Amino acid sequence: MPTEPTGPFTDAFAIASGPPHPGTQAPTAELFDAMRPLADTAARYREQGWWRDGTFLDDLYSAAKQSPDQRAVVNWRVAQGRAVTLTFAELARQVERFAAGLHRLGVRRREVVAYQLPDWWETAALALACWRVGAVTMPISPRFGRREVTRMLAATGAALLVTTDRTPRPEHTQALALIADGLPTLRHHALIGDLPVTEPGTRPRPAAGTAPQDTALGPDEPATLLFTSGTSGNATAVVHSLNTLYAGVRRPLPIPPSPPGHPFPVLTPLSHGVGLRNGVLRPLVQRGSALYCDAWDAGRWLDLCATYRTSAPFAPPAMLASLASEQARHPRDLPAWKAVATMAASPSRELVRLLHRTLSRHVVNSLGSTEAAGITATNPTDPPDHAARSIGHPMPGVELRTGCAPRPDQASPVEVRSPSVCLGTFDRDTGRLRWRAAATDGWYATGDLVRPDGAGGLAYAGRAGDRISGTTQLMIPVLDVETQLREHPAVADVALVGYPGEHGDLPCAVVVPASEHLPGLAELHTWLADRGMTDWYWPTRVETVPHLPLNELGKVRKSDLRAWLIGERTFPSTGYPAHEQDAPPNTTPDTRSR
Repeated sequence: MPTEPTGPFTDAFAIASGPPHPGTQAPTAELFDAMRPLADTAARYREQGWWRDGTFLDDLYSAAKQSPDQRAVVNWRVAQGRAVTLTFAELARQVERFAAGLHRLGVRRREVVAYQLPDWWETAALALACWRVGAVTMPISPRFGRREVTRMLAATGAALLVTTDRTPRPEHTQALALIADGLPTLRHHALIGDLPVTEPGTRPRPAAGTAPQDTALGPDEPATLLFTSGTSGNATAVVHSLNTLYAGVRRPLPIPPSPPGHPFPVLTPLSHGVGLRNGVLRPLVQRGSALYCDAWDAGRWLDLCATYRTSAPFAPPAMLASLASEQARHPRDLPAWKAVATMAASPSRELVRLLHRTLSRHVVNSLGSTEAAGITATNPTDPPDHAARSIGHPMPGVELRTGCAPRPDQASPVEVRSPSVCLGTFDRDTGRLRWRAAATDGWYATGDLVRPDGAGGLAYAGRAGDRISGTTQLMIPVLDVETQLREHPAVADVALVGYPGEHGDLPCAVVVPASEHLPGLAELHTWLADRGMTDWYWPTRVETVPHLPLNELGKVRKSDLRAWLIGERTFPSTGYPAHEQDAPPNTTPDTRSR
């Protein structure tokens, strides 16, 4: 069980410097220039209150001055077996300390600082310190392997890489150190260690010197690079300003607010946009607190939620499913949450019912993206099962263009415009500009497909990149087929993935069996026929696998499955990096044609 924190932490920022490479310009410089928002856009969003002239650093220093002893972060450290707490004043001091270290390393305005770190308070302090010296942050998921990290560093021209010596794969850190020698813009590789705590009552050493006061990023400048999951194709770099991040924080979460003093449980990684906004930035704006844990474990998270009486979780379905299943097995004395919220993927009816039984009587479903933050959400007052069949209505400040017909069986692509939409995007591997807000009056094509939900809102119909044309050249409703197949008693989980046929893409059901019985193609056809599903929607092939490969938000990596089906790669593992953990498939394929 977690213990009550006493506050000490260590000075654990160690620098391993590499030789500088003078005269090398980062490839992102021209991209950043192209992504500045239009003057009328900035004026409009300021007038509406979504954008501002201040920044998150102003919020931090104001909180440190007015509420110095108020709790800002509670960070459970698995290796230490305890929680570390920072007040606003302590967090502000750490930001200054990190900023001084970055300045001593020569990090300057508009240079990219990449970091691949656990969910530690140091991660939050480092991000804020980067903005303090005018640098652009590039958080990288710890689940990315050296191949992906190398591509990100090369495409962005990062000047500094910050990692930790605490990794399940020591060879990963060693490989990054070698890679750093071959990147012309990367000048330093820094390590942050998870050292033993100091004696109770001690405080961090003061920073040696301070960073200049006139270097901090402005609210409309590029501030952070986030990477999309790449579940349907190549990963994309997404460029946000402090104001597009602020708009996502200013927009209320789709769940009832918690009473003051209750920390928000940040289940999504701090390397993800949702974790960054809710774990680092929202506490500064709202004078609240955030709870992190540096390793995922459903039981530990439930213990933490019970101990700290947290507000309700807002997390991907896979994480909520783990929490709900653990709560069903070993109930904890959890707060009486008015609602819990899912994001990133549509929950099944079974999951919504499980959440009702274990975590809250109300479930909210929302749609968002790395590029746009929150887009739509259902309401806690909706009917109990509404979250399983709807993504609700546009959130405050969000405009949508869908072209939806009144028929609920017709899906349409969706475009979004809002003050939280990013400044632009570029290709992770080539560094080429893909989209910028100034060129489209802010309208961004999300790649999602939606249709009417029959109740005045929208239902999620899948990703455009996951569409399967079938032999009729009419699009197969992938999500509908997956939902019906998932209800088969022999199917624990399933992904419908397209593979090339003679006259178009054909649907393959990649099935995780619920037991030793392996469902065959004819059995699945009978199941779908009995439910009245159109026959050309049916899969023409079935593969059984031990698990579906997921990214850190629980989304199925369909691009990896597609490559596996056509023989371009071996079966992908559950976690990143797929190329380092590939293993031969433990499958019993049934490729009989319908």
